[in-house]
Amino acid sequence: MARPELRFPVEDERVTRYIGLVRAVVQRLAASLPAHVPREDLESYGVMGLLEALQRYDPSQGVRFETFAWHRIRGAILDHLRSLDLAVRSDRQIARRIERAHEHLTSRLGREPSREELAAEVGLEPDVLDAELARLHALVVTSFEELVSRGAAGEPASDQEDPEEAAERREMLDALRRGLARLSERERLVLGLYYYEGLTLAEIGAILDLTESRICQIQAAALLRLRTFLVQEGLGR
Repeated sequence: MARPELRFPVEDERVTRYIGLVRAVVQRLAASLPAHVPREDLESYGVMGLLEALQRYDPSQGVRFETFAWHRIRGAILDHLRSLDLAVRSDRQIARRIERAHEHLTSRLGREPSREELAAEVGLEPDVLDAELARLHALVVTSFEELVSRGAAGEPASDQEDPEEAAERREMLDALRRGLARLSERERLVLGLYYYEGLTLAEIGAILDLTESRICQIQAAALLRLRTFLVQEGLGR
């Protein structure tokens, strides 16, 4: 897919004002992508998301523009990345195999499986499973975020929102809160620093005195658990 041309009025000070937000989103996403994916392409699609946010933002809804725009920018970039199909089929199969093993064990045991139990179910040594979770980090993150986005949790509510959509939003948010409560304190901290504070994986690693690879493992494992919980709550597949 060809890169979109960036054509917007140079006098539009709002674009200039928020271009840093686009670059911040790109910086976070690029940390878990192959090196051959050009940041310039990501910024181009991010600007498209920013322009959409500028057109659709309604301040009367009580949501900060930065929050609204962040989701639009990020969504536009993720749509582009999905169209590239960066992951080879074998990687997708491995990621799905780990997800299914986790879902099966959680259902069978009635509790969260240990690292060793999950590794045995997948047929890998625990250290190898850790390495795979780090390597497949981007796939696990995308799988989780796609599930959540289908519940519209990433969009601000509006007065015109369909009652059924509003109910689905509330159900998803409530399930996310309950799912987060089941995670370890360190896992909640990593997710909080990543999703709410906007830090990169490298920055989180520096704060916690851990390698970026280890942060990838922690985040992937946490999101895997959250996704399993949401699926078992009937909120997706």
